[in-house]
Amino acid sequence: MQDENPPSHGDRTLIENFPNGVLVLFDADLRYRIVGPETLPFSQRSATEMVGKHVDELFPDETVAVLKPNLHATIAGGSRSFDTEYQGQIHHIETRSVRVGDEPYGILVTQDVTEARQTAAELADQNKRLDQFASMVSHDLQNPLAIAVGELEQYRETGDDSYLDGIENALVRVEDLVVDLTALARTDTPSNTRKSVSLPEVAREAWKFIDTQSASLETQNCAIQGDRSQLQALFENLLRNAVGHGGTDVTVRVGPTGGGFYVEDTGTGIPPEKREQVFEHGFTTGYSGNGVGLTIVGRIAADHGFEVALMESREGGARFELQ
Repeated sequence: MQDENPPSHGDRTLIENFPNGVLVLFDADLRYRIVGPETLPFSQRSATEMVGKHVDELFPDETVAVLKPNLHATIAGGSRSFDTEYQGQIHHIETRSVRVGDEPYGILVTQDVTEARQTAAELADQNKRLDQFASMVSHDLQNPLAIAVGELEQYRETGDDSYLDGIENALVRVEDLVVDLTALARTDTPSNTRKSVSLPEVAREAWKFIDTQSASLETQNCAIQGDRSQLQALFENLLRNAVGHGGTDVTVRVGPTGGGFYVEDTGTGIPPEKREQVFEHGFTTGYSGNGVGLTIVGRIAADHGFEVALMESREGGARFELQ
């Protein structure tokens, strides 16, 4: 380490033995005056290479853009606490202002918190999934259970055994949903288990589980690599959303885009100011539903490598693009 005014033996001992991180003294020009320890623990960079240099000379532009305003604020007498990314790691930085004689300086302490931040993010995501799990399962189970109840009533009234097939199909769907949505809430589906799935076929199968009233479904040929049962859950939610918002005689279309597929309808659409909110867990625009369907859509889409964008169809209805 070198400096025009080298630290005392006691200062050097503090710097060399500073626990778990880096200690820096910088001046009003944002030049590093003292740096320790001799070898920086994160980058393995020599402290002597950094002394006397400006932050612009030491770090990439994106890091400098975070550092400079915080270091200027420190020289002006403030204290700062923030994270920044550098060389693929997340560093937590604390600064304090000091005066050496009549000159303002800043002290900067930095520590690698990459693992801690990643763990916190993973725990937050896990907790979010757990919070949504009960709603996801109960939401998607409502539709096939309602169909089973309706078919059972028809069977009791007519004695027609054909209604038993509808009950069986609905209960099989319930069983599939319990298995697949539970797995979805816990972890991503391995990409190496996916197969080519015909979206028109999946959409038509999902259509059977929707109270479509007088609505109609139009499809174009399109296939993607995916998990068929999860994609059916995605379509059930998008189709239910289209019929619920679009009305009894709405037309729903499914087709390919350049890098994915779309689901659109001829209904009244969703106001622009609500288009981002509709993906929030629990948000509802007022028609029947508990605001979970599009959360499920977003999660299944992300699991398949797609982002969902809500647009407007040519008739003014809702258009969901998965790219």
